[in-house]
Amino acid sequence: MDTYSNIFDIIIVVFGFYMIYAVFQMKFNDIIRVGVILPPSVNEKMLLDREGFKKYAFPRHLAEGVIMVFLGMAGILLDLNGLGLYHAFVYLVVLAVWLIFYLSVERGKKKFYKQFDNKKKK
Repeated sequence: MDTYSNIFDIIIVVFGFYMIYAVFQMKFNDIIRVGVILPPSVNEKMLLDREGFKKYAFPRHLAEGVIMVFLGMAGILLDLNGLGLYHAFVYLVVLAVWLIFYLSVERGKKKFYKQFDNKKKK
């Protein structure tokens, strides 16, 4: 059992639970967490359609959180059963899941965020 792998797995599980928590905060309390639901470069005031964004983001981020929890738990179980070789595969899947959801959020930017205007108005 590798302690460092378990620390990363615990971080993945905690991140997954925090993502689920943030998604339900967004849905039921209308709190959109910057850095979790919204990218750090964007704030809530830049949303063009807040309700549309919530409908778009809810299933994607909920799925991401649930998948991260399951993958983190799978990594811990693999270590406990002495299957450390498969553990590296779990990390690759975590990375792939994160990239897929990141690209999904990037597609949503075009639809729901105001464009940056670098030109100064005269």
